[in-house]
Amino acid sequence: MDNYKFLKMCRRHNILLTPHKRDSAQCGARKINVWYACRRYATWHDMKKIILLGIILWMLVPLLSAQPLSLDSCKSMALRNNATVKNATLDVLVARQVRQQVLTKYFPNVSALAGGYYALNPLVEFGIDDIGNAEARQWLHNMYAEYGAALGLPNSLSMCEKGYTVGVTAVQPVFMGGQIVNGSRLAKLGEEAAILQQELTCDKLLQQVEETYWLVVSLQDKKQTIEQAMVFLDTLDRDVTAAFNAGLVTRNDKLKVSLKQHDLQSNMLKVNNGITLATMALCQLVGTEYSEQLWLSDSIADVTAIYPQKDAAAAVAGRKEYQLLNLNVKAEQLKKKVLIGETLPHLTVGLGGSYGQLVFDRSKFNGLAFALLQVPLTNWWEASTKIKQQQLQIQKAENNRDDLTRKMELEVRQAWNNVSEAYSQTELMKATVHDAEVNLETSATNYRAGLIPISDLLEAQTIHRQAQDQLIDAKISYQNALLRYQLLTEGK
Repeated sequence: MDNYKFLKMCRRHNILLTPHKRDSAQCGARKINVWYACRRYATWHDMKKIILLGIILWMLVPLLSAQPLSLDSCKSMALRNNATVKNATLDVLVARQVRQQVLTKYFPNVSALAGGYYALNPLVEFGIDDIGNAEARQWLHNMYAEYGAALGLPNSLSMCEKGYTVGVTAVQPVFMGGQIVNGSRLAKLGEEAAILQQELTCDKLLQQVEETYWLVVSLQDKKQTIEQAMVFLDTLDRDVTAAFNAGLVTRNDKLKVSLKQHDLQSNMLKVNNGITLATMALCQLVGTEYSEQLWLSDSIADVTAIYPQKDAAAAVAGRKEYQLLNLNVKAEQLKKKVLIGETLPHLTVGLGGSYGQLVFDRSKFNGLAFALLQVPLTNWWEASTKIKQQQLQIQKAENNRDDLTRKMELEVRQAWNNVSEAYSQTELMKATVHDAEVNLETSATNYRAGLIPISDLLEAQTIHRQAQDQLIDAKISYQNALLRYQLLTEGK
C-alpha cells in the first residue's frame, strides 16, 4: 500500500498518527484502529482481485469446454462407432466361419457309438425238437440220451438274450465329384465378397460424414455472412435514426432498415436451427453424443484449380462394385460345378472298431476296414435340367456385369461433368461476389452523398449477402462433387 492511500484511509477513519496531547492508552487504541483499517483495506483489495478472476474464468468456461471436431477425427469416430460398419465387420466374420466349416469336409468324419439290450426271453432259441427231419431228430434224441445227459449238455440252444457294444468309426471322403473343392472355393468367394461389401459400407459412410460435415461448415459460414450484414445494418440504422431525428430523412427510410433487420433475424434463426439439426445428424453418423459446445475446426478450402480427369474405363475396372460383379459370375460358375459333382461317383473309405458281446456270452474286440462307392444312376435327367438352369443363371450374371459396367462408366463421366460444372460455378460466384462488393461500396458512397435512396443501398446489401451465400453453396457443391468423383475413380 502506498503512502497516499494510507493517509487517505486514516483521514476517513479520523485517525491521528502522532499522539500529541493524548495519553498512552488513547494512542494505543488509535494504533490498533489503524492496523484493523489497513487489514480491512487489504482484504477488500484481494477480494476484488478474486472476484475479477472468477468472472474471467466463468467467461472462459465455454471456450475451455468446447470440443473441436476435425474432418479426419469425424471419419475415425464413424469407422469406430457406426453400427452399420460394425454389422459389416460381423458379416465378414460370419463368412469366414462359413469357410472354416467347409474346410472341415476335407478331414475324416470320426464318430463313436455305444449300445446294449436285454430281452425277457432269448431272441434266438433252437432245440432238437425244432428239427424238421424226423430221422435226424430221432438220431439226435438217441445221441443226446446216450451221451448228452451224461455230459450235462442242454437239449436246446438259446442266444441273444442280452448284449452290449462300443465302437469307433472314421470315414474319409476320397472323391466326391469335386463338391468339397468347389464348395471351399465358393466359401472363399463369399468371404471376399463380404470384405468388399464392408469396404463399400465404409466408403459410403465416409461420404455421408464428409457431406454432412461440409453442410455444417457452410451453414456456419452463412451465419457469419448474416452477422456481417447485421453489423452493416446496425451502423446504417444509427445513421438513419440520427438523420431522422434531424429531419433529413422520412420515417419510411427508417422502417425500411428495420424491416431488413427483422428479415436478417429471421434468417439467423433458420440458420441456427439448421446448424443444430445438421450437427445432430453428424453426431449420429460418427457415434457420439450431441453437445452445444461442439464446433468444427476445418473450413472450406478455396478452389484454385480443377481436379484432373481420370480414364472412365480404367476407373470402373478398379471399383469394388465391378469386383463384386466378377465374384458373382465366378460364384455362379462354381455352383454349376457343384451340381455336376452330384452326378459323379462318390468314393469314401473308412475304419471301424468295436468291443462287446451281442450274440454269445463272450466279449471280444473286432475291427474292419471298408470302402463305399456310390454311383448315381436314376437322377441324370433331373441333374441335367439343374445344370442347364444354372448355366442360364451364369448368363444372367454375365449380362448384369456387362450392363452395370457400362452404367458405371456413364456414372463416372457424369460425375466428372458435375465436378467441371461445380468448378465453373465457383469461379463465376467469385466474380459475382467481387462485383457485389464493389456495388455495395459504390452504393454506400452514393447514399452518403445523397445520390440514391436508402432502398438502393439495402438492395445492394442484399445482393452482396446473396452472392456470398451462393459462393459458399458453390464451394460445397464442388467439394461434394469432387468427393463423389474420387469415390468412383479411386475408391476413397
